[in-house]
Amino acid sequence: MTPADTPSSTAPIPRLFFALWPPIELSQELYRLAGNVLRDGSVRRVVPENIHLTLALLGSVGASFRGCAEQTASAVRVEPFMLALEQMGCWPKSGILWVGPGQSPEPLSGLVQVLNTGLGACGYRAEKRPYAAHLTLSRKLRPCVPSYSIERHPWEINQFHLVQSHTFADSAHYQILRSWPLNSPAA
Repeated sequence: MTPADTPSSTAPIPRLFFALWPPIELSQELYRLAGNVLRDGSVRRVVPENIHLTLALLGSVGASFRGCAEQTASAVRVEPFMLALEQMGCWPKSGILWVGPGQSPEPLSGLVQVLNTGLGACGYRAEKRPYAAHLTLSRKLRPCVPSYSIERHPWEINQFHLVQSHTFADSAHYQILRSWPLNSPAA
């Protein structure tokens, strides 16, 4: 997906992504909502502190790509916006239980497009499939539930983050490495 620089040591190459991170109160509410769907406990929920909305999945990248990605992020000029989480569903192929907006607002689509375009200069290749804004609440749900409307959960988006993924045998931990505020194009 992305070019990994040749590592200068035997240290693992970090797996990075850009994301929006909800406030913990919202994450806890989404965790509770997932529990209502996953009543039997056979499928694990994503823990509240790991719930996020991915903007661009960079993959395993080296220091020079990371530097270029950070320069790209620093040049982003998108105004803060509201995101309404009002749909829940499951993708049958992956079994991912998700929550997201009924329709991606233009500022979110614009943020993703600006990031993808800027990252292209770093050698990044964005996914070809259309961007589907969502927050993953669990994986491997079988059978899937059909998509349906949920109570509206407004979320004020005023910053985005560069995040490193630390994957373990039975879990993952995400570490925010750097954050950028959203601000108007004139700023």
